[in-house]
Parts: sequence; C-alpha cells; structure tokens
Amino acid sequence: MNAGSRRDTLLAAVLGLVVGMAVVAPWVRDGYLLLLDWVSGPSQTLTPGVYGLSGSALDAMPFRIVTQVSRALVGSAATAWLIILAYFPLAAAGAAVVAGGSAWRRFAAALFMVCNPVVVDRIRVGHVAFLLGIAMLPWLFSALLEARRRNKWFAVRPALWYALAISVSPHAAWLGVVLIAAVALLPRTSVRDLVRSAQVVLAAGLVYGYALVLWLTNTPALNVTDADLQAYATRSGPGGALATVATLHGFWRTAPEDTVREWLGPVLGVVVLLLLAASVILGFGRLLQVEVDRAAPLLAVTVVGLLFAAGVDGPVGVVYRAAFDRLPLFEAMREQQKWIGLALLGYAVAFAVAAEWVALRVRRRSWLFAVPVVCVPLLIAPTLVWGLGGTVRTSQYPLGWYAANLAMGRGTGQALFLPWHAYQPFGFSGDRTIATPANAFFHRTVITSDAVELPGLRSDSTSLRTAYVDRLVADAGAGAFGRLVAPLGVEYIVLAKTSELADYVWIDDQPDLRKVLDTSSMSVYQVVPRGTGRVVDAWATTYEQLVASAAAGGVGSEAVLNGTGSDAPPVSDLSGGLTRLSPTRWRVEAGPAGWVVLPEEYSDGWQVGGRSGVPTLAGTIALEAGAESFDIDYAPWRYLMPATLMSMGVLVVLVAGGLVEHRQALTARLRPARTPGQEAGS
Repeated sequence: MNAGSRRDTLLAAVLGLVVGMAVVAPWVRDGYLLLLDWVSGPSQTLTPGVYGLSGSALDAMPFRIVTQVSRALVGSAATAWLIILAYFPLAAAGAAVVAGGSAWRRFAAALFMVCNPVVVDRIRVGHVAFLLGIAMLPWLFSALLEARRRNKWFAVRPALWYALAISVSPHAAWLGVVLIAAVALLPRTSVRDLVRSAQVVLAAGLVYGYALVLWLTNTPALNVTDADLQAYATRSGPGGALATVATLHGFWRTAPEDTVREWLGPVLGVVVLLLLAASVILGFGRLLQVEVDRAAPLLAVTVVGLLFAAGVDGPVGVVYRAAFDRLPLFEAMREQQKWIGLALLGYAVAFAVAAEWVALRVRRRSWLFAVPVVCVPLLIAPTLVWGLGGTVRTSQYPLGWYAANLAMGRGTGQALFLPWHAYQPFGFSGDRTIATPANAFFHRTVITSDAVELPGLRSDSTSLRTAYVDRLVADAGAGAFGRLVAPLGVEYIVLAKTSELADYVWIDDQPDLRKVLDTSSMSVYQVVPRGTGRVVDAWATTYEQLVASAAAGGVGSEAVLNGTGSDAPPVSDLSGGLTRLSPTRWRVEAGPAGWVVLPEEYSDGWQVGGRSGVPTLAGTIALEAGAESFDIDYAPWRYLMPATLMSMGVLVVLVAGGLVEHRQALTARLRPARTPGQEAGS
C-alpha cells in the first residue's frame, strides 16, 4: 500500500465515520438505546456466561469483556452507540483496502459497505457484534491476499484479523473459514497456500481456548434443533429466497413494512435492483480481467454467501440441512441470512470496480458522471441516518423503575421480573419489542424468561429454572407463588405495568407476597418466605403435588427434589447461613446438619470437595452437608479463568506480531530496489 493508497484508506475511514455519526447522532443525547438484542441501562454488568454459568451467553467472551470495560469508562448509554458507530469507519476503511484501485473505487466500496439494507436491518435489531464481525472480513481478506502474493509459509496478520473477528462474533468463524479457503484455493493453490491457511485457522482458534474448557466441563448450552432452523429461516420475498438475498434482504426479523425495498417503492426499487445487478456483473467481469487473484475468491465467496443465505428454502437447502445436522458447531449458523456478510463484501468490491470504470470512461466530465454513480448507495441513506430515519430514539426509564430499584436496594437476593417474557414491548421503548432490560437496569440480579417465543419455537433454553417458572406463571402462581419461588433465591417480584398487566392480576392474590411499592409503571412485591441456605429437610415429590401442598400451606423451606414416594416433612422455616463471596463461590456458615439449597441454576459444576449436588424441582441445587462451615465452588471456573486469560493473551500476542509484520512489510516497500550487479549490503 503506497502513500496514496494509505491516504485514500484514511479518507474512506473518515467517510465511514461521517455516515456513522449521521446514524447515531440522535442517540448521543440523554437516554438509553434500547434495541431488540442490544439494550443498555445504568447497572449493566458482565453476563453469567462469562463465568460459564449461562448457556445463552458463552460465545465471544473477549467482546463481552471489552464492552463491559467500555461501560465502566464512558458509561452504558455512551457505549451502546459508540460500538455501533465503530462499525462504520472500520467497515469503510476495510472495504477501501480490499477494493484496491483508484480513489474512485475505494470510496465507492466504502460507501457501499456502510449504506446497504444489511446494515439497516441489523442495527434495527441490535445485532451489533455481527456487524462488527462483518466489518473485519475485508481486513481479513486483504491480509490473506497479501500473504498469498508474498508467497509466505506463515502470516500473522490474517490470523490476527480472523481472531479479532471471531472474538467479536461466533458467526465470523464460519464466514472467515470460507474466505480463508477461497483465497487459498483460487485461482489455483499450492502447498504453501494450504499450510499458511491451516496456520491462520489454528493460531486464531486459540482465541476460543475457553470454549474447549466449556465443552470438556459439559457446560450446558442452548438446545439448537431443526425447529431453530425453521424459526430463523430466511424470509422469502418476490422471486423466492435466492432472489431476495440477492437484493441483500431476507432477514427473518424485519417486518415487510420496515424493509429498504418497501421504502424505495416498486419503481425506484426496480431501478436500484437493475443498477445493482449491472454493476456487480460488470465489476466482477472487469476485475477478473485485471486481478484474477483478487476477483476469483471474491466471486466464489459471493456465490457461496448468496446460496447459503437463501438457507433451507434456497437452492442448496438440502446441503444446508446436512451441514446443520453433521458439522460440529454449525448450529451457530442457524440463522441462515447471516451468510449475506460474504455477499456484501463481494458486492461492495464489484460495485466499486464498476463505478471506477464509469469514472475512467468519462474523463472530461468525470466528476459530473462518476460522483452520482459512486453515491448510489446513498439512495438508502434516509432509512439509515438519524436513527434509522427517525424510527429509533433513545429512551428514558420511567421514574417507577428508579423507585423500584431504590425499594429493593442492593443484595444477593434476586428479583423475578414479570411479565414473564424474554422480549416484550414497553411504553418507554416506543412500544418496540426489546429484550427485557431488567438486568441492565436494577442493582440486583434479576431472573427473566429466556424463551424466544417464536412460531414453531417457544424456547431453545436448557434451563430447568426457566421451565419451572414457566409452569408457575401458567398456573397463575398456584396460590403460593412466594413460597414456590423462594428456593430460587427470589426476594422480590417486579411487575412492570405493560399492556399485559391484566394477565397478572393474580399476583395480588398471593398470600406470601407483600406489596412494598406501587407506581404508575411498576409494582414491587417482597417475597415473605425464604428457601435457600441451610433448610435441613428434603422432600421428593412431583410438581403437581408440590403446588397442591403449597396452596394448602403444607410446604416450608425444605429442599424439594424431583421424585415420588417421599412423605412431606413437617413445615419448617429453617434457612439462611449462606453468603455469596463471588459469582463462582458461596460460603455456607456452620449450622445444623442436613440439606443446603444453593440459589444457582443447576449444574454439576457447583461442587464441595469434588462432590456435586442434585437438582431441586425448581432447577436450583441441593446438597447434603454436615454442621461445619464450607465453601461451594463452581469448579469449571478454575479452568475457564486461565483459559479466558490465555485467549486474551493470544489476542495481545497476535496484535504485537501483526504490528511487527506490518512494519517489516512497510520497510520492505520503502527500501530502494537494488540495481543489477549491486552487492548485498552495499
């Protein structure tokens, strides 16, 4: 990359930054950004998945950790839009680098990469990590191509960019593998290409060293099945799935009225489609003539991206299902349209080559004719800038939420949030459906539903605790809601007053709940019974017997196990003697020997001296113990913590190695070429 190319790349980054600032401008004001899968609030902390405690948040730990560091430095509200903003200069500069050529080509690629339906759709639902993963694909491709052209056995920079991509988004692992394979195999391959590619994958894969620990310790994850494949299938539009993804549409979550295609309308939509098709065909045709080593792999990944993005309803649906059933970790790509990231990269470069061709064909009036062509992606700008065309604004949490937070205070006792949904609309979110933001807002840990509640797929959770609360809510609290949730460590019930408030009138009828706050937006109930710590007694029974006995006042604090044939012990209120020392350690104080209930999601990783507990009917953990004091540790953390540190360390090493390699390459370019007959070192 010469000085002019570096200047153009920097200008492309500035161009991307300008577009990004136009997008996030209304979000920098007071308030919190609340999107479907990207919510912010005043009390966000590391998710339990970072410690291996939650099956729904085990991936991309480096990104989760860095995001939390950012929240600590600049606040949660600023972090929410800053990370979205980061996509734009990163993607624009990367597109400029991978496109190569003149400034016309580089700027056109940059604009296309940041102004397209994929970016609009994914920001709308808060798929921020996925977008950042896409932003790193151009950098990965460029590093791979340079290493191939230099005919190197080993290369650090491709491994660095691949590692960064998968550290942010697990989907980038599969997208990146296709990129790596395409550059290695096309237009022709060699032993060095294959060895270098294997080295890139293995070196970058060390960043996921912690995932090996999770697998070896049998940490529960999501139960991904064929139902997921159908629920997250690409949404077909006019012409079928393949035609839909060819226009960079098809995201299953986007309502038809929210698509860029709908905004463009039929006439302008057809014009843009024809321009896109013509520019992509022309661009790839031109690039194949002049840079086949750049064009061939880009064309290949574009085709693969389109075919796979069409998903199970597309031309290779049978192949996709087979890969889903047989390939390890392919379930990460249950949402098929995410393969569109590969096509987006190819489209950006092909469009840019076509725009450059137009600019160079009309030299006398290049500005007059070329600028409109380069700026074609800006046609969709009204749907993107100023908070997606003004459709998404920041939100202020109601005063009732702050009052509830104050009423509950701080403590290790948990709260349970109702309505019982993982995603739901709130008045303060403009009635947009968002992830329930309780854990982003309240000081206390809040138990919320993790059911996705999609057609054909109510839940892919493996949580026994969630399944238990599902049944209790369906049974309208079973007449003893407080007693029945006490073994979960729940001390408060938080009821947000949404459109579903009428479905939760039964809360006021529960005799073991005491209302401590009632505002226009939220009510808070204190759970009177306790059911964790040294409860001493145990009872093996069924759910049906439990709720019937609880409604009659026949259940105390005893550990309730799943089984039959056991008589209920005398009602007792023994509990307590339990202190949370850290997210992965609890201390049980000395007390009466017998059963101890730990208010953690059941996992055999929670151990005392290598001995695991048993699951309670509520999905928590029960252990038999003596009278002495002891600690209960989450054993996998002993291995997960060093593995996570190693993963972060690998990233640091790759960054350092990448900088050294970049400096060496730059020095080699600047070194004057030797004249014939000149001696080495002269």
